Amino acid sequence: MDYDAIIVGGGAAGLSAGTHLSRAGYRVLLLDKESFGGQIMNVEWIEDFPGSAVPVSGAVLGSGLVNEAEKCGVHMQLGEVVEIESYSGCKSVRCADGRGYTSSVVIVAGGLRPRKLGVPGEDRFQDKGMIHCTLCDAGLYDGQAVAVCGGGHAGVVEALYLANHASTVHIIEAQSGLSAPAPLQERAYANPGIEIRCGAEVVEIVGDRFVTGVQVQSAATGQRELLNVSGVLVRVGFDPATEYLEGVLSLDDRGGIVANDVSETNVPGIMAAGDIRSESPRKVAAAVSEGISAAMRAQRLLQMAAA
Repeated sequence: MDYDAIIVGGGAAGLSAGTHLSRAGYRVLLLDKESFGGQIMNVEWIEDFPGSAVPVSGAVLGSGLVNEAEKCGVHMQLGEVVEIESYSGCKSVRCADGRGYTSSVVIVAGGLRPRKLGVPGEDRFQDKGMIHCTLCDAGLYDGQAVAVCGGGHAGVVEALYLANHASTVHIIEAQSGLSAPAPLQERAYANPGIEIRCGAEVVEIVGDRFVTGVQVQSAATGQRELLNVSGVLVRVGFDPATEYLEGVLSLDDRGGIVANDVSETNVPGIMAAGDIRSESPRKVAAAVSEGISAAMRAQRLLQMAAA
């Protein structure tokens, strides 16, 4: 087989799993669709990482995990996995570009994908004012107004970062109040560059060549208002990236992979770790722990196969 283990997903869980297995002397391939480091690379500060008395930069933490995996010998490649098949004693992983690899075990740690609003203009203005990476793109909106759709943890954290660059950040939340942790809410309400609108939702993204505004509708009155903005960030939730696993692994009603307490799925030799798991706490520390747990189970299976 090409590798002893293949890991799908280059975030905290996947990198931790790959590092553990590679240190144990196994041949490990790690595949990720876009980049290595995962969602934490786009987070300014992680305030609850164990062992740190002060907030940790997401980019610094993610880069450290990537560097450690490389140093331990994990073979990392960019590739969108579109199929996993299980045979007797062998797993096959196929990428969208036609590349295929085989291994004894597979760890799925593909993480989450931001949920879309599903409103007119959202697809039209991709790469034309729709913000995907706050840390990457914030500087493009210096002195301009932007909208953040979603008042949860991710939305408020990224709104606070955008406020360092934008003239005004409009946080638009469909519920009657923000759902972010209280300390984040306090910082947002105290920031003069942030305007918070609860009980409202974006119903259309408008523009010409690029985004020029958002139509916002009040839940109470149905009245619409046009906010002039140059950029729109959508943070209304996340969904597991598991479409290609339907009919292969057991998934919950939200698409999360069902796994037991040692990270095993319903298919022998395929483990799951990190945010992609059903009922994951969605914390960086939990992703690291689950990645190591999945790697330990994979290592045990590899040892049994070699005995």
